[in-house]
Amino acid sequence: MTAWLDERRQQAAESNEVLSVPSLSDEHWRFTSLRGIDFATYAATVDAVPGEPQGAILAEGEHAGRIVMRDGGVVLDEFSPEVAAQGVVFGSLKRLAEEHSDLVEPVLGTIVGYDEKFAAENGALWTDGLLLHVPAGVKVALPFHAAYEIATAGAAQQWRVIISLGEGAEATLVEEHLKGEPGYANGVAELVVAESAHLTYVVVQDRNNASLHFAAHRAEVAKDATLEWAACSTGSKTGKTRMETRLTGEGSTGRLSAVYVVDGKRHLDLDTTQEHDAPNAVSDLAFKGVLLDDARSVWRGVIRVAEGAHGTDAYQENRNLLLSPKARADSIPGLEIDTNDVRCTHGATAGPVDPMLRFYLMSRGIPAVEAERMIVEGFLEDALERIPDERIRTALTTAVMRRIPIF
Repeated sequence: MTAWLDERRQQAAESNEVLSVPSLSDEHWRFTSLRGIDFATYAATVDAVPGEPQGAILAEGEHAGRIVMRDGGVVLDEFSPEVAAQGVVFGSLKRLAEEHSDLVEPVLGTIVGYDEKFAAENGALWTDGLLLHVPAGVKVALPFHAAYEIATAGAAQQWRVIISLGEGAEATLVEEHLKGEPGYANGVAELVVAESAHLTYVVVQDRNNASLHFAAHRAEVAKDATLEWAACSTGSKTGKTRMETRLTGEGSTGRLSAVYVVDGKRHLDLDTTQEHDAPNAVSDLAFKGVLLDDARSVWRGVIRVAEGAHGTDAYQENRNLLLSPKARADSIPGLEIDTNDVRCTHGATAGPVDPMLRFYLMSRGIPAVEAERMIVEGFLEDALERIPDERIRTALTTAVMRRIPIF
């Protein structure tokens, strides 16, 4: 292990030692209780069996590179020689932290720090993950694909991702968290999008319904750069995902979209920030969810506008469709604005299917079940349409609709 990496792990371990598991008294955890969860019962393992991922919906077709992390180790690490010839670096983070420390050291632990319990734990204990670096001016047409799977019941998977795009670079990374066995997943993703670069980042979370899933994703987007970030969540019993976008350069854009389905007694917590630190930047967030049974969702979203970030254009919305009277969705939008000449708006709704809309469709001869399907799919459609890649968009639509038992 290199000295700098050992120092980072030690720093994270010290923070992890003093930080306690969040409770309901913590502002960001007011609606998500971790009481009764014994994280010590989940054991890390790196002796994973090689092989293709099970249940990946976006693994078909050509890719510029592929990673499969099973339990604590990378078991598949493929990379196109043609793409590598352009100076792109992709593969196991554990391996590349040694081979390309010049790319890893400036980013690791600098975008997502160690001041939060789960991030600190990950900083100390991560076993592998991936690095994607695209140098300036290189545009990779084919997507990169990463799959994370817990194959051993009760295993803890600590994964880490670094994505770095140089000036004017373009790339797409699709990240899937597969059903697998029940376990505990905790990850961190650090994204750096340089001037005029364009990153499409798609995250699909379909963990086992008995699993715990925690993740902190944070991006820094420079001048005239664009981040298109799409998330789909249909799995895990309990967990919390942070999606934070910091627009550091003038004219930068962050476009965030998410769809989720929560059923049974599962609990989903999404925590987002749109940070405007530069003038004339745009952020646009649209999250839509469908809740069934006794499920619960929480979305807490904050738009922060720093002093001097004039010309900011920021929007956030969270819409929830409740298909059960026992389901509950909490939406907490917020604005923190320290400058003038800005446009910042937000909206949130939660409610059942409109009976008049259902009646209208049935009066046109559409059966009740098909009418429900059309309403739900139509509700999610505009969020899914924001995903630029048609193949990804179609696969996610199919996967989401399968989770809704009325069909």
